Amino acid sequence: MDYTDDEMKDFYYTAVRMNTGIDYKVMREMYDTGLIKSHRDLYDLAGVPESRLNGYALSDRGKGKIVEWLEAEDKVEKACERYMQTGAQNGIFVLSVESREYPDNFRMLGGMPKVIYGKGRKELLKRASKYGSVAVVGSRNASSYALYATESFARDLSCKGITIVSGMALGVDGKAHQAALEGKGSTIAILAGGPDNIYPSENRELYRQIAAKGLILSEMPPGQQPLRQYFPSRNRLIAGLSDCTLVMEAGDKSGTLHTASYAAVQGKEVFVLPNNIYCENAKGGLKLLEDGCNVLYTADNVIDSVSQAILCRKMEYPELSEGDDEQEAQSEGRAAEKEKLAMLRLKADRSPDEVTEDEWKALIEDRLSVKPLDIDSLSGFFALPFYRLSELLIALQMSGRVVLENGKYALTFF
Repeated sequence: MDYTDDEMKDFYYTAVRMNTGIDYKVMREMYDTGLIKSHRDLYDLAGVPESRLNGYALSDRGKGKIVEWLEAEDKVEKACERYMQTGAQNGIFVLSVESREYPDNFRMLGGMPKVIYGKGRKELLKRASKYGSVAVVGSRNASSYALYATESFARDLSCKGITIVSGMALGVDGKAHQAALEGKGSTIAILAGGPDNIYPSENRELYRQIAAKGLILSEMPPGQQPLRQYFPSRNRLIAGLSDCTLVMEAGDKSGTLHTASYAAVQGKEVFVLPNNIYCENAKGGLKLLEDGCNVLYTADNVIDSVSQAILCRKMEYPELSEGDDEQEAQSEGRAAEKEKLAMLRLKADRSPDEVTEDEWKALIEDRLSVKPLDIDSLSGFFALPFYRLSELLIALQMSGRVVLENGKYALTFF
């Protein structure tokens, strides 16, 4: 694999952050003082004389850390070369916040990495943004009850087009990934070490399957071992990439609670599978329920939460839905389609008798693209007799465009 100049600068940024004292505070100073405008500018700073820093209002600490980095440039360059070589050998791609494929959910949050590394289907990041994603996390030594529920929820949600996100650990994580793959859905594993580092080793075969059919992600560079201190940071990414979090089972000191905490701080809903009050491995989850988290008892509630998150994303950050290659190539077509739907809505409001069957179907699909709805809710949007709306929904079901589950109609994705 060959990397572009910009991608090489992304690797270099990681090498600086991993091998020098340049932390987020120093980075913030460099941005605020105008020393850099992008993380990629670090590459251009290498080798500059110390005197050049005098023209910027850097703190003594900030300037000192930058000077230390510049004096250790050989170490940084070697680390960068090592990351790139390992990445190329293992088919690892790199994405930065300046890349179109960078996850939309990360862009909307503070504290997300400027550079991430991955292996597998990069396009799943845009799919997760478009159709939603759910974190499924829990104990490594999960009960049979928790594993059964994990498999059921992960498969059901993935069959709706929702991407399952987890950490590829033993127990709940692994079961969630496997269920998504078996359900022909999408799954993303976020690792604490580099994306080429299989951890735990017992999940080697699962790693192979996810790399082939899903996506492996990490903020750590290729070759990096998964150190203990990296796992909480990994958990924040699992929560950050997802629209809501499902806690299937967690002890009172479980790392799963970190993920739930990050999700709550990020303003996302947390669902907890109810469990035996006498089970030590469930006390963390029960405490979350006591603190006000949602009870996880049906996939419909999760789908509603995901649908709401997608709708908010479209309304608050409409530019984020314009990023993937397919949309970019068809931008004119998208604009025309949006205009056509707007005209159709106006036509349906003013002259419903003049709307054709295909046009009604297009309007129904557009409404269902936001969230699944029952027929009563749909009838409130359209000036159609109930029997006519029912006929149209049956026709959409027969064509495979719509499915009816648990009393609600939803668009199909496969």
